[in-house]
Amino acid sequence: MNRGLYIGASSMIANQQRLDIVANNLANVNTSGYKKDFALLESFPEKLLRKINARVSSGSQQPNQFTFQQEGQAYIASTNNGYFVVRSPFGISYVKEIKFTVDDEGYLKTFYRDGTEDLKTDNECYVCNRQGTPLQGAGNLEQLLQQNIYYPPSNVIGTMSAGVNFQKIVTDFSFGDLIETGNKLDVALNQSGFFRVVDEEGNQYYTRDGSFTINGQGALITSTGEFVQGVNGTIYINGEDVQITRNGTVIVDGNVVGRLDIVDIGNREFLRKVGHSLYQMAEGEEAEEIPYEGEVLQGYLEGSNVNPIDEMVEMITLLREFEASQKIIRVQDEMLEKAVNQIGKV
Repeated sequence: MNRGLYIGASSMIANQQRLDIVANNLANVNTSGYKKDFALLESFPEKLLRKINARVSSGSQQPNQFTFQQEGQAYIASTNNGYFVVRSPFGISYVKEIKFTVDDEGYLKTFYRDGTEDLKTDNECYVCNRQGTPLQGAGNLEQLLQQNIYYPPSNVIGTMSAGVNFQKIVTDFSFGDLIETGNKLDVALNQSGFFRVVDEEGNQYYTRDGSFTINGQGALITSTGEFVQGVNGTIYINGEDVQITRNGTVIVDGNVVGRLDIVDIGNREFLRKVGHSLYQMAEGEEAEEIPYEGEVLQGYLEGSNVNPIDEMVEMITLLREFEASQKIIRVQDEMLEKAVNQIGKV
């Protein structure tokens, strides 16, 4: 019964944090360049359940129904006899089905997606052998997995988890709709990439919000005052006729004054929001900057990628799940009360 209380409580805590994320997405549905967030959850390790005082024999070697398939860079495997061993930050877990990929170092790891085709493996779980050592290798992954399936002793009857844990917030970098404004200082990117901007202290940020303006000194700045960077530094505009070409070149009254410094980030999973549609690399991480391969569109802004209908449905679902967890805790509490007050009298 205590385990039931823990499971219900962990679900309520996770859903409360997910609800905060949904509320923030809805609040920024009209923010230019905003990218919605979603919660990445993980269950606590699936631990083996054993019969008490049962006669123990060696691990089962009965015929196993093993399935394995590949979907691009992702792999899916399942087994009906035995378990895959997975190592998470909370310990070793035993599961019947697993989805994984091979990371840059050759390790088999679980993954998540951030709205792009890339599979992200930072802070994810390792697929291990029977001893809990992470598997590493290439070639015949199907055979590698089959050789490392853990067959438990005969007194093991299944697994049980202690609930769910909120792991982290992940940003969905999929594109928002392009909105035509007609403003010559509004620009949008039609491919994956970021404008480079700096504040007055020289701190560097990245953004996809192209709603630029000009300050009193003629510098091109963001709506919150950061300086928009060109390839050769801050861009200054002193003139009336401003044209921004498809490759980001800024032309003022027929004269080229600079070209927008636009880059793509290869390790976007380490970008962290700092407010006002600005991103900065996580502490201790270096940006893997790669050339921007798209075009710059003058007179357009990129809207947020938040679908308000989807977010409202998600909010209602989370509220219902929260209420269900409350009922679970209430029932568990009533059962515990009876166990103490009634069974204890026998």
